[in-house]
Amino acid sequence: MHTPDQFIQSSPLQWITEVVNDAVITANASGHVTFWNAAAERLFQYTSQEITGRPLTTIIPGQYREAHEQGIQRILQGGPAHVIGKTVELHGLRKDGTIFPIELSLSTWNSPEGRCFGGIIRDISRRRHAEQLIRDAELRFRSIMATANDAIIAADANGKILSWNRAAERIFGYEEEEVMGRSLTMIIPQQYRALHEEGMKRVASGGPAHVIGSTVELSGLHKSGNTFPLELSLSAWEIDGQKNFCGIIRDITHRKAAEMQLRENESRFRSITETANDAIITANQYGVIESWNKAAEKIFGYSAAEATGKPLTLIIPDRYKKAHEEGLRRVAGGGQRNVIGHTAELTGLHKNGHTFPIELSLSAWERGPEVFFCGIIRDITERKTAEAELKKSRKRVAEKAQKLKTANEEIREKNEQLQALSNKLAKYLSQQVYKSIFTGKKDVKIESYRKYLTVFFSDIHDFTELTDRIESELLTTLLNRYLNEMTKIAIDFGGTIDKYIGDAIMIFFGDPETLGPKQDAVACVKMALKMRERLSDLQKEWQAMGIVTPLEVRMGINSGYCTVGNFGSEERLDYTIVGGPVNLASRLESAAMVNQILISHTTYSLVHDEIACEKKEEMKVKGQAYPVQTYQVSHLLSNDRKEEEIHTELAGFNISVNFEKMSYTDRLLAREILQKAINKL
Repeated sequence: MHTPDQFIQSSPLQWITEVVNDAVITANASGHVTFWNAAAERLFQYTSQEITGRPLTTIIPGQYREAHEQGIQRILQGGPAHVIGKTVELHGLRKDGTIFPIELSLSTWNSPEGRCFGGIIRDISRRRHAEQLIRDAELRFRSIMATANDAIIAADANGKILSWNRAAERIFGYEEEEVMGRSLTMIIPQQYRALHEEGMKRVASGGPAHVIGSTVELSGLHKSGNTFPLELSLSAWEIDGQKNFCGIIRDITHRKAAEMQLRENESRFRSITETANDAIITANQYGVIESWNKAAEKIFGYSAAEATGKPLTLIIPDRYKKAHEEGLRRVAGGGQRNVIGHTAELTGLHKNGHTFPIELSLSAWERGPEVFFCGIIRDITERKTAEAELKKSRKRVAEKAQKLKTANEEIREKNEQLQALSNKLAKYLSQQVYKSIFTGKKDVKIESYRKYLTVFFSDIHDFTELTDRIESELLTTLLNRYLNEMTKIAIDFGGTIDKYIGDAIMIFFGDPETLGPKQDAVACVKMALKMRERLSDLQKEWQAMGIVTPLEVRMGINSGYCTVGNFGSEERLDYTIVGGPVNLASRLESAAMVNQILISHTTYSLVHDEIACEKKEEMKVKGQAYPVQTYQVSHLLSNDRKEEEIHTELAGFNISVNFEKMSYTDRLLAREILQKAINKL
């Protein structure tokens, strides 16, 4: 009985193992080499005579030997064989000590001498290099080309399949038992079968074998019926005068797709670079230009033929070359990349020798230990010119702004002076008159008009006698205190203060603003009641100051049509009222008793439903045909029935009014706001 090694050396597999590019190695149970093909000699640099009988660890790097020996022992003891039947990537050790990447397909079998192992080993150094190139292409154009394991198929002179490895199963979809002994045409597309059969006959009859020993690209037929591109390396050998063939087949579908993608990316890259308005330049780590687009030709004046292969210093002014070269050395040595990933403004050098401002965006990528650069460069001469003009313009604007600021400061100072003057002048006018003049509602000219008003007069009882009893300074303080408090109350109720006549005060309601005759009259009488109440508090203060006889006042109120407006001359005007109702209000005040509020029947008719009044005697007034009925104001009537409140909310409209809480001034303002809203509506 032959051992597997003897079988290999005496069977058609000998030719397969000798022509394949992969190392085929077998070993016995103790891990010593029993078979070593020519590819193994080339791969590991040991001859068959040198290695046969030596342990496999001879070709295994030191860091993997312990794991290898543990695996051998595990398999011999019946344990799991993790890598048997699989293709794995490991590292091999050459005779000269070189460690290199390999791809290992491992199998095992039992023989009379014990458990044996077989391995097909491929040096994948070149593939690793090719894969690195593919990865570099992916970094640039984002495409990946996958690699595949190769199918190893042997066939006889008639094209009948003799052997079919697992990679062939994966690539073509057929299990080994489905194809053994069948024709190779089952994996050849229909349109190529006639050519295949003619070639087989030609080689079998001694004719030329065009593809033997070469690697060609063809198409394969999958079990599913799909065709796919493949790469075929074909060898032949003879046994007893009969030709046999071995094909190593690689599915290159992914590579073809990747090549197509690469072409598309190259086409896209060329399209972008050739149509871009910016210069796009690539260079290696030594600063040598590798690509130069049309925009670069336009910007720097050099053609692609003139620039490619030249150093980047071709377009860098002399004063920057040293810094450029130092930067290249720093990046190539793994140092800091200061401008990578940033946009910087620099200076470029044109072919004709002139320099110009540029904007540079720089990126870098690596291919193995090498570094490559890509720069996008824009000529910013026009922008810089515009920026310079803008800078000049901004300077002019800043100068004008400073002048304007100075002028504004002067205007502000004048406005502050005018405001201060205005505030002072306001002290001499009633609040309503001041507001109407400064808002433009009234013109400052001689004019008058008839209007229904409620007029109020008050004075201090026996003021002349008081002046004889107390010092003038104290009298002045006392009088100003009194007038100040009464004025505040008048303003709160919306009264227009006409004038102060010594200790007397003249106030009217109904101009320049009015809530109507009734509300004006009610506001006036309520004001009088509030003044009397406040006077009671002031009397306590004055008693504390040593004034034995407290100040007491008399008040008179009348309503009627008066003439109101500006009276006087072109140089001096006085906003006031005249007419019979004014005189009657003054007479009522004179006729009133101490702390009494005396009103006319006209006023009484307007306020009696809100103010409690006591009817008094009639009063004969000079100039009037009939006596005037008078009434004494007592107090506010209790109002159990509250005024109606308004609460309404619509889309875009919301109003809430509580009349009881609103003062006279609030009502005037609310009416003005509502009038604006009505005008809009």
